[in-house]
Amino acid sequence: MTASKLTRRMILGAGAAASVLGMGGYVPQLLAQSRDVEGGIGGTGIVGLLNEFGSLYINGLYVQTDDNTDYSDGFGKLAKSNLSLGNSLTVEARNTADGLVAHRVHVTYPIVGLVSSVRDAGQTLRVNGVTVRLTKANRRVSVGDRMAVSGLWRGQTVIASQLSPARSKQDLISGDVIRTRGATFIGGIRVRGGGVAQAPTGSFATALGTFDPQASEFSARQTIVGRFFGAAGPLQALSIEGYLDPINRAPGYRVSGLGHSFERTLQLDKFANSRVLFAGPYTGKFAARSATVLPENTRQRLQVLRGLRRPK
Repeated sequence: MTASKLTRRMILGAGAAASVLGMGGYVPQLLAQSRDVEGGIGGTGIVGLLNEFGSLYINGLYVQTDDNTDYSDGFGKLAKSNLSLGNSLTVEARNTADGLVAHRVHVTYPIVGLVSSVRDAGQTLRVNGVTVRLTKANRRVSVGDRMAVSGLWRGQTVIASQLSPARSKQDLISGDVIRTRGATFIGGIRVRGGGVAQAPTGSFATALGTFDPQASEFSARQTIVGRFFGAAGPLQALSIEGYLDPINRAPGYRVSGLGHSFERTLQLDKFANSRVLFAGPYTGKFAARSATVLPENTRQRLQVLRGLRRPK
């Protein structure tokens, strides 16, 4: 199956605010074009939320799965039946003549741990020292529950898209590695041990271990560096849903919790306070070529993403 072209008019008609980043014209079908790179061997990395099944719909993309697709989370292997709508996914897919086919689907929880407070009628939680904000109240969550939180980092807060009971007694935190005053932080939480000191600054890392609420510190038993591992070949393109964090080097921003830097020439100021879907080639840095502002409301966001969807 060959995807038809997605025009700027179609995106705007779907209710999204779409823009071109940097120089050059609008590139409406960038991920599909990457199949021509190196004979179609290059992989596409997708970071976003699972919107619909059949196979997987994520970031407005239809991603097929097959018997060779591996499913996992930070604690090990999963079955496809373990996936839930709203899961925050990292997908490595290969471009084929029939479209995108996932080789690896990883549920990338920003935080897994103990709920220590519930506020705003269940719309704001505190999980292992991290503030978690839900789009609507969840009255079934109580202090003392162990929860796996799917969602997107926004600074040091997680904007949650799905909550599920934790399937492991281990705690987990994943996101950007930040160092300040000789300490290492992920998601605003200080992390020690488990090899976290060897994780490069600015990289994406997942720490497994135990959170100490008295010290507000995470003791890691294991640290895994990286989000993409080459399951679908060398990374050639990215599709990323997220929020921007300001940084003190060009282009002035990074995607919160991503671990990949933008090309220095991009113009991102207009997206500083928005939830955005970025797409573009990956050349060692994220050369985003299009940006679509997404609504915070879940139903409205799904309508926009459906408008971006290419035919199967």
